[in-house]
Amino acid sequence: MNLFGVGPTEIFVILIVVLVLFGPDRLPEIAKRIGGASRELRDNLDSINEQMNDALEASMEADKARMTPPAAAQPSSTNNPPRIMPPTPTDSNASSTTPPAPDTSAEPDASIVVTPDTPANAPVPDEPHSQA
Repeated sequence: MNLFGVGPTEIFVILIVVLVLFGPDRLPEIAKRIGGASRELRDNLDSINEQMNDALEASMEADKARMTPPAAAQPSSTNNPPRIMPPTPTDSNASSTTPPAPDTSAEPDASIVVTPDTPANAPVPDEPHSQA
């Protein structure tokens, strides 16, 4: 078992060095200070974590409120879907709903002549040839 990359042998050696440096009388006081510092660090980290979670929840609520449409725009909760009615033409927009009539004023191109014995894959001339 390695704790922070330090094995049990290294931990034992560190404890022996600390015992020799500080003596058996001050060892409980040092352990108490280390325990208090680690408890304070853990409490501060928990406080920071709680603040981050509160800020994230507030941000998510704001995003949810922004993306939710207003209550008036939501359809009723009945099982009947809304009916879509076709628009009724009126005199003012009757011309906009009626498709335009095909242009019959254009005359057919007299330069292309198709006869019954013309093959189906015959080339079509790009420009009319002038006959003199």
